[in-house]
Amino acid sequence: MGGCSARSARRPPWWRGPFCYGPNGGSKSKPKRSCRMTEPLPPLSSRARSLAAVGQASSWAIADEGLRRVAAGEDILLLTLGDPVCPPHPAIVAATKAGLDAGRTHYTPLHGEPALRSAIARTEGCEHGHVMVMPGAQHAGLAVLTLIVGEGDEVILSDPFYATYPGVVAATGATAVRVPARADLSTDIEAIAAAISPRTRCLFLNSPANPGGTALSPADYVRLSELCEQHNLWLVVDEVYSHFRFDGQDVRAWQHGPRGRTVSINSLSKSHAMTGYRVGWAIAPERLIAALGDWCAAALFGVCQFVQDAAVVALSLPDSELADYRLAFRNRATHVVARANALQGLSAAMPAGGMFVMLDCRGVEPDDQRFARRLLDEAQVGVVPGSGFGAGGRGHVRISLTPEVETLDRAFDRIAKFIPQA
Repeated sequence: MGGCSARSARRPPWWRGPFCYGPNGGSKSKPKRSCRMTEPLPPLSSRARSLAAVGQASSWAIADEGLRRVAAGEDILLLTLGDPVCPPHPAIVAATKAGLDAGRTHYTPLHGEPALRSAIARTEGCEHGHVMVMPGAQHAGLAVLTLIVGEGDEVILSDPFYATYPGVVAATGATAVRVPARADLSTDIEAIAAAISPRTRCLFLNSPANPGGTALSPADYVRLSELCEQHNLWLVVDEVYSHFRFDGQDVRAWQHGPRGRTVSINSLSKSHAMTGYRVGWAIAPERLIAALGDWCAAALFGVCQFVQDAAVVALSLPDSELADYRLAFRNRATHVVARANALQGLSAAMPAGGMFVMLDCRGVEPDDQRFARRLLDEAQVGVVPGSGFGAGGRGHVRISLTPEVETLDRAFDRIAKFIPQA
């Protein structure tokens, strides 16, 4: 960092302007180094091969192609990703800008800014010392699993599962054990009980679930607690859709899971339309929080200040400010289910929560990959094949509820015209 030190007598040339690229504001590239590969290159690790074998990229292949074709100018309606189309609340945007203007661009405490940890603790109903701030729920899940499982261990997933979970497990060196969900895609607790082995270390679940839209009940948590205590297991629950419960319930892992064994993962990506901010957290026993601080020191050294400032403001907003945003997802779910069930060969059930509807396409085309491919190519509608979320998703496609109702209607109009030709 020569030239950039606060002790430097001479400021770097980019300090003169608002952008840090060159003396005239333009980019200043270095000469490229020649790299002749005359010797064998060092191999990647077995962990890299394990990640490649999981095949995460294939889950999003059709969604990615849809994005590329939209960028190329094609009229394709994308019902693929769970990325809210609306911007964050104006107060969040204002706090972001204010933090940047105030120079809040420096390192932060490893566990997170005290103000944000306190705001999260109030929101989650836990103590300040049980909170670890992370750059999104995805990273939180990876960090947590890395610290509680390893080579030779097993992690149980309910199938269908979120598409990145097998990759997270593979990155730790553990093995994912996929337990089929019930026919309605809800978690089958007794099937999980039957799958527990001496190598099992963790149950990794999602409630409300992506893609299935099902949610864990208090009775489910009673049984899960019994299993975790009986077999000395961790229970990790991804709760990023906890603010999108359509059934009127609010059942959280930290309040209902086994004491000393429960980890809740959450973020502001969905609840506050802040996907690009990359800010989330883990709620965990203090011994794991201490270990997560060590992970943070090794992996990322904290979440940036202005993002944490914006997160504090986000969590301080009254529910009334976000009610319309969240209610819209319930209304869209109801609308999509009605549109789907009106089409011969398709069916859908109202989800308990989340941002998606699983559309059963077996009455039109049993192969969900082929159905999604034909929808993209022939109807110009992008959806995600259910098999990308595990064997339990076969014969289904996932519909995102993030587009406006008008876009959803246009997409279903196109699907309705496509079905007679399928």
